[in-house]
Amino acid sequence: MTRMILRYNQTVTLPANVFADLTALLEFLDLRFNQIVTLPANVFANLTALEYLDLSDNQIVTLPANVFADLTVLRRLQLRHNQIVTLPANVFADLTALLEVLDLNDNQIVTLPANVFADLTALEFLHLSGNQIVTLPANVFANLTALEYLDLSDNQIVTLPANVFADLTVLRRLQLPHNQIVTLPANVFANLTALEDLYLNSNRITTIDRNAFTPLASSLRSLYLMDNNLHDFSLSTFEELTNLILLNSDLKCLCSIASIDSCFPGFDPFSSCEDLLGSEYIRVLMWIIVISAVTGNLVVIISRQCKKDNNTSNNNGINKVQTTLITNLAVSDLLMVVYLIIILSVDMYYRGRYAKFDSDWKDSFLCNFAGATATLSGQSSVFTLMLLSIDRAINIAYPLSTKRLSCRNCRIVIGIAWLCWIVLSFLPIIANFIDLGWYYFDYTGTQYFYVHNYNKYYYYGVKSVCLALPLSKSHWPGWEYAFAIYIGFNSLGFIIIGVSYVIIFVSIKRSSAGANIKRRKKKDIKLAVKIGFIVFTDFCCWFPIVLMAIGAELDWWTLPVEIYVLSATFIIPINSSVNPYLYTIIDCCFKKANVANTNRARPVAVRAIQLHEMRPRNTDR
Repeated sequence: MTRMILRYNQTVTLPANVFADLTALLEFLDLRFNQIVTLPANVFANLTALEYLDLSDNQIVTLPANVFADLTVLRRLQLRHNQIVTLPANVFADLTALLEVLDLNDNQIVTLPANVFADLTALEFLHLSGNQIVTLPANVFANLTALEYLDLSDNQIVTLPANVFADLTVLRRLQLPHNQIVTLPANVFANLTALEDLYLNSNRITTIDRNAFTPLASSLRSLYLMDNNLHDFSLSTFEELTNLILLNSDLKCLCSIASIDSCFPGFDPFSSCEDLLGSEYIRVLMWIIVISAVTGNLVVIISRQCKKDNNTSNNNGINKVQTTLITNLAVSDLLMVVYLIIILSVDMYYRGRYAKFDSDWKDSFLCNFAGATATLSGQSSVFTLMLLSIDRAINIAYPLSTKRLSCRNCRIVIGIAWLCWIVLSFLPIIANFIDLGWYYFDYTGTQYFYVHNYNKYYYYGVKSVCLALPLSKSHWPGWEYAFAIYIGFNSLGFIIIGVSYVIIFVSIKRSSAGANIKRRKKKDIKLAVKIGFIVFTDFCCWFPIVLMAIGAELDWWTLPVEIYVLSATFIIPINSSVNPYLYTIIDCCFKKANVANTNRARPVAVRAIQLHEMRPRNTDR
């Protein structure tokens, strides 16, 4: 008999010399899923042909010092899922010739004796994950010159001694996730010139020495650093990893390294490792927009509220509707200023040290609030322009109709619209701060805006500037929601605006063919033209966003990162700055035209009065 499988027998003890009659024959012995607690010292005596021994999933607490003494040709030893606390210093001393795999995963090992593996010169795979190891002796891996795979994940390791892996010259994969490591010293990876995959995720790493990865410069291909708290490091530490093709971290600024093909969480075109706004021109441009938008919109709001209108009661109602809508547009634009001020203030606060707080900032309430405010501003602005266009189309197409948008109804519509947009804008951040049992949308039963890789809710925090613009093919949780709001609604809004102006154009053409145009209709047309200029500028800003998003989703093109930067810092916010000035300039132009028309009409009226007075009067009755 060369193979013996004794699984699921509830065996508690193994008699000494139980395998004595199989000494020269047995090559494969499987004792998994029993209840073995102790092993007699000579239980495997004289099994000189044994190549595979599996003692996994038992309750072994200790290993006798020479329990494996006669297993001189053993190639694989499986001891996972036991309760081993300590390893005798010489427990593996006789497994020197051929042992290739040693599995000690999921035990309760706290310390490793120095040189405990020193005799395993043929060992290729060493599994030590799921234990309670706190410290590593400096020479614990001495002489393991054939080791290719080392797994130390899910332990309690706090520090890594310098040169601890120095003898592992052919190691290809090193797994150290889910430990308590805080720093990576200069020589921690010395001599690991063959290492290709390094897993350091889910630790507490804050500091990486400038030369920590230098020995890995030409070999390392994948590096996992996610779920740490990196803030003390040099970008050049990563730049020297010339063959790195995959980098997984919490810092998007690390994805700016040109040689990396695949990087998570992806390159953030706005921020750098030092600043939230990585470019000075972005910072200056945003401040200019803030100053311009605050000045213009406040002037519009104040002037509209203070303006006295002496028109007839009917026209006065129309002007009140106009004032309400224009004021609402200015308030919407001021909300974009709130967003910009938040981003600029946070940029100033984290100046020179942003990388340390990147994850905290994007997960913060302030970032989510800023993103929701920007969404509320943009969408309420488009809705207001849509309502303005519909109102002008009705007034021009049906000038004598009494069914017009009254000031009271206008305020009701605007109030309902604001309520809807507040809910839609802030809905993605509710789950981040309030636990709602009904907050499920997708088909897998997981929360719709939840990012499992981060164990957090990310929607507005996908980018450092907290905007959920769907301008790329990458689908973060909630991208469909963003696409529906930014692209779906805006497309529908501008279609309605376009139809409204077609109606206005047709009505003007018909009126021009008639004998006269009523004075009130002339005023409505002038107002429609003024609003049309504002609509046109907004369309020029939003239409490229819609086009870029649809093209990216359909794989028509891959947009350069500069386009995203331009969209978020200029194309969208510029509306808030331009609208009040554009409306004021056009309004002034029309007022001048009205004055000129009045001056031209006045001499004609005076001449008519003079001629009337010069007529001879008939005194004969």
